[in-house]
Amino acid sequence: MDFLQRTPFFRLLVPLVSGIVTFQYLELFSLMRLIILIIAVLLIFVSPFVMQSRHAYRLRWLFGVGVAMFLFLMGYYISERKQQQATFNQFNEQAFFVGSLLESPAEKTNSLACKMMVEEKYVSAQFVKMTSPALIYIAKDSISLCLKKGDVLLFRTTFQRPSPAMNPKGFDYADYLSNKGIKATAYVKTGEWKLIAHQEVFSFASLAERSRNNLLQIYETLHLPEDQYAVLAALTIGYKNALDPDVQEDFSHSGAMHILSVSGLHVGVIYLILQTVFSFVFRKSKWKFINTVFIICSLWIYAFITGLPPSVVRAATMFSLVAVGVAIERRSQIYNTISVSAFVILLYDPNLLFDVGFQLSYCAVIGIVYFQPKIGTLLYVKQKWLKWLWDLTAVSLAAQIATFPLALYYFHQFPNYFLFSNYIAIPLSTFIIYLAVVFLVFSPIPWLVFIPGYLLKKMLFLLNASVGFIHDLPHAVSICYLSFFQLFLLFAVLGLFSFYLENKKYGSLMVTLCFLLIFVLSHVFVHYQTLQLNQLVVYADRKHTHVNFITQHHQRVFTTDTIAASLLASNYWKSRKIHDPEFKILHSSCFYTFKGKKILILTDHLLHRKTTNKPIEADFLIIGNGLKPRAGELLSCVSPQICIADQSIAAWYVDQLREICQEKAISFYSIAEQGAYLYDFKQVDP
Repeated sequence: MDFLQRTPFFRLLVPLVSGIVTFQYLELFSLMRLIILIIAVLLIFVSPFVMQSRHAYRLRWLFGVGVAMFLFLMGYYISERKQQQATFNQFNEQAFFVGSLLESPAEKTNSLACKMMVEEKYVSAQFVKMTSPALIYIAKDSISLCLKKGDVLLFRTTFQRPSPAMNPKGFDYADYLSNKGIKATAYVKTGEWKLIAHQEVFSFASLAERSRNNLLQIYETLHLPEDQYAVLAALTIGYKNALDPDVQEDFSHSGAMHILSVSGLHVGVIYLILQTVFSFVFRKSKWKFINTVFIICSLWIYAFITGLPPSVVRAATMFSLVAVGVAIERRSQIYNTISVSAFVILLYDPNLLFDVGFQLSYCAVIGIVYFQPKIGTLLYVKQKWLKWLWDLTAVSLAAQIATFPLALYYFHQFPNYFLFSNYIAIPLSTFIIYLAVVFLVFSPIPWLVFIPGYLLKKMLFLLNASVGFIHDLPHAVSICYLSFFQLFLLFAVLGLFSFYLENKKYGSLMVTLCFLLIFVLSHVFVHYQTLQLNQLVVYADRKHTHVNFITQHHQRVFTTDTIAASLLASNYWKSRKIHDPEFKILHSSCFYTFKGKKILILTDHLLHRKTTNKPIEADFLIIGNGLKPRAGELLSCVSPQICIADQSIAAWYVDQLREICQEKAISFYSIAEQGAYLYDFKQVDP
C-alpha cells in the first residue's frame, strides 16, 4: 500500500493499460461503455460531497475508482481510434492510387519498403479521396533509390491484407503490422509508378530525420568500414538500416544487442556529459534554472535526432524529471517517473504496449532499479576498480533477470556469456559515445577532429572484434522456447520472489516455489506430448516445398531449400523440443512411406503426359515447387485420399485442382488459403 501511495502515476497507468489490453482481446459494446462512463462520472461527481460528510474516510475510494474507470475507457477509446485510423478497404482490386511517403524508404534486398498514406484512388475516370496508411514495396532501381519522405507518387498496384501466421508457431506478419497501424501491403513493379510532387510539410519528425542524415554524412567523413560505420550509427543515433544481419547476429548471440538500441544507457551518458558541461557554464546557484532548461532541451534534441523511439522517449522523460528534481532539490521517485513516461507514451500510441522493444526497455529499467541495489549489497568491495566491476556486474545481472523471460518468449535464445560481453561492450560503447560527441562538436574544424576520429576507429574495431570473438565461443547461446503460459509463470515467480524479499513472509516463498514447480512440470508435459508425436507437416512457403515427418523427438525434412525450411519451422521444432532434422533435398519427385501411409511428393514433371491403366494408390499427394501439370492428367495417374497444394502453386491452378478433386471425391487442401497442413497419425482415420 505504501508503494501505491508513493507512485500515484502507477495507479493511473494500470487502468489505462487495462483498457488498451481489453480492446485488443475483448469487444465492449456501446451500451456497456456508456454504463461504465456514467458510473465513472457519477463517482467522480459525488466524491467532493462525500469528502465533506462523516463517512469521508470510509468512502475515500470512490474518487479513485471513478478515475480508474474513466482511464480504462480512455485506454479503450484511444486504441479504437488508432485502429480506425488504420482502416483500409481497397483490397484485391488493381487500380491507380495516389499516396505520399510518411517516412524515408527502408532499403531491402530487392525492393524499398515505403510507409505511405494512400490519399486517392482512380475510379470511373476520376480520383476519389481516401485516407488510409499502407506499406508498399517498390522494386529497387536507380530511380526508386532517390525517393524520400514527402514524395507524392501515382502508382498502379493491387493491395493485399498482410499474411497472418501460416505455419505453426510462425511469425504473425499481419499482427506485427497492425500494431504499427498498417492493415494493407502491396508490391509496385518498375515502371508502374511515377513521382508527381513533393510535399515539404514541417514536422518535428521531419526535422529530426534531416538532422540525423546530416550527422550520418559527418560520420561518412571518417571513411569507416561498413560494419564499423553501421555500429557507430546504431550506437549513437539509433540508425539501424546499415546494420548487416551478420553484425546483428554477433551482438545478439554475445548478449550485447542492447547497446545498439539507443535507450537509457545512451541517454544517461548524454545526460552526464550535459550536466558536466553546463555545470562549468552556469556555476552560480542563481543560474540553476537556466542550467536545467538547457539540459532538458538538449536531451530532447538528442531524442529527436534518434527518431523518437519509445526507449529514448522514456529515457528522455525520466532524465528530464530527474533534472527538474535536482534543480528543486527533491529526490525523484523512480517508479513514479517510469510510470509517467509510460503513461505519456501510451496516450500518444497505445499500440506500443505490444511492441517488443517497448516491453524489454521497461522490464530492463525496472529490473535495474529494483534488483541492482539488492545484488550490489551481496558483496562488499573496497577497491575502486573492483567496485566498478562489481557494480557493472550487478547492473547486467539485474537487467537480465528482468528481461530474460521476454527474451526467451520472443527470441527463444539466451546469451550465456552476457556478463563477459557487458564487461567489454558497455565500457567501450560509453567511450564511443563520448568520442562521437567530441567528434561531432569539432567536426567543422578538420585539424581538431583527427584525434577523436582516430580513437573512434580503434574503439569501433575493438568493439566489433570483441563481440565477434564472444559470438564464436562454444555454447554462446542456449535455445529455449517459452509458451505464453510459461512466460506468465516466470513473471509470477519473479514477482512473488520479489514480494518475499521485501516482506520475508514464507507463505509467499512457498507460493513462489509452487509456481516454479508448475513451470518445470509444463516443460516435462511438452516432452511427454512429443514422445507421443507422429506427425506429417507440410509448411507454407511461396517459393519452396517443405515436408516434415516427425517421430517423437526425431524428424526428417524433405525440402527444396534447407535454409528456408529451418527459418520457417525452427520455432515449431523448439516449441515441441524436437531435435535438429535430417534433411533430404528434393532434387526430384519422391515416394515415401511413413507410419503405413504412402506419400507422393511431386516437385517435377514426373507424370507429365503419362497414362496408366491402374492409378498409383497414395494416401497423400503433395504438389509443390510451383508445378502446373494438367490436373485431369495428373489425377488419372494418381489416386490419393487427399491432395495437398503447397503455397508455391499458382491460385488459378489451385482452383482447377479443387474442381477435379470434387469430381473424383478426393479431399483437397490448399496451403495458400488454409495455412500449413498438419496430420497427426494418432488420430483415427475416417
